[in-house]
Amino acid sequence: MLYIVEKALDELEAVPREKREGLAHLDREINDALEKLKVLKDKLKEEGQDK
Repeated sequence: MLYIVEKALDELEAVPREKREGLAHLDREINDALEKLKVLKDKLKEEGQDK
């Protein structure tokens, strides 16, 4: 699960800002998704360390 989250995070962060600005309505959604994935990634790492 952590790998999938990290891969999605990498893909979203790789989208050039110019392309996101061209799709301004999606930029906000992408930024929200990035924040949620970062939180999920941190939680998954913590769970992995607890085991």
